[in-house]
Amino acid sequence: MGALTDLLKTTARDPEAAAGGEPADVHLVPVDSLVAADSPRLGGLSREHVEVLAQRDIEPILVHRGTRRVIDGMHRLQAAGLRGERMIPVRFLDGPVGEIFIRSVVANVAHGLPLTLKDRKAAAGRILISHPDLSDRAIARITGLSPKTVGVVRRASTEEVPQSKVRVGADGRSRPLDAARRREAARAFLAEHAGATLHEIAASAGVSISTACEIRQRVRRGEQNEQDPSPPRTRPARGARDRNRAASIGPPAGDQRAEGARAQRIETLAKDPSLRFTESGRALLRWLNERAPDLEAGRQLMSAVPLHCAVAVADLANSYAQEWQRFASALDQALGDAGEQ
Repeated sequence: MGALTDLLKTTARDPEAAAGGEPADVHLVPVDSLVAADSPRLGGLSREHVEVLAQRDIEPILVHRGTRRVIDGMHRLQAAGLRGERMIPVRFLDGPVGEIFIRSVVANVAHGLPLTLKDRKAAAGRILISHPDLSDRAIARITGLSPKTVGVVRRASTEEVPQSKVRVGADGRSRPLDAARRREAARAFLAEHAGATLHEIAASAGVSISTACEIRQRVRRGEQNEQDPSPPRTRPARGARDRNRAASIGPPAGDQRAEGARAQRIETLAKDPSLRFTESGRALLRWLNERAPDLEAGRQLMSAVPLHCAVAVADLANSYAQEWQRFASALDQALGDAGEQ
């Protein structure tokens, strides 16, 4: 699947490159050493097109290295034979044998004698049978059809097309068809592990980080399930959202009391001779003093976090909080051990 994923991504960026048009070493290969293509052309080769090509310089054809099967260039191969040529320029392409036909379709759609609509629909039907996990959009990109047309072909071929639980999109990424079940699994995991990070939630159910974030937000809002009948909450306009976020930056009253308590503790520690008069103690006091401005700076920077980065930043904050919790637990344990001695 890795080679096919790369092909889909390349097709999205540059159809010519996906068709084998990228620079590569050209080799002269005996004409009779090559195997005829598994062509997507239902009507076979065009004799007229072969005769036209025979009057021109033969451009390199594309051949699968392992099988010597022609991927793109059967008309040129016939033209070389018509001219009595024994050798033909070839660009070799590596990849799984099962993807040769797909490569041939991509190449013939991108350039050369165009495939007919009937050819492309038939090609889509073949690809659906050999690669049922490919999405309609991915197959559309390969065959030059619309996703809607591929969907019609898929529905017409339901009995022949094996059923898959995933779809590989035009971007090469796999997405499960049982998304609802996975979301419920993530919700169940979160119910049992309320403090789990987004990465842990996502890994437990095979969902994306963004999906895990959405599910956690729904749980916090008290929505009961993924098919919650209550109407979706309307989102305020961007200006209102920005004002709301800016208003929330200032610490609530509870946080202000906590900050006062932290400052008082630091002041008490700073008067302790065992800290004031040792290098390591002074380093600890400096480090603790630096944390308070960090908290305030974090609140000020909150409004600068883009919404699409919020999940990653929140995950980092959670991981830092867990490290602090482990630090506090270790100190508590050390205190308990000292009391038992």
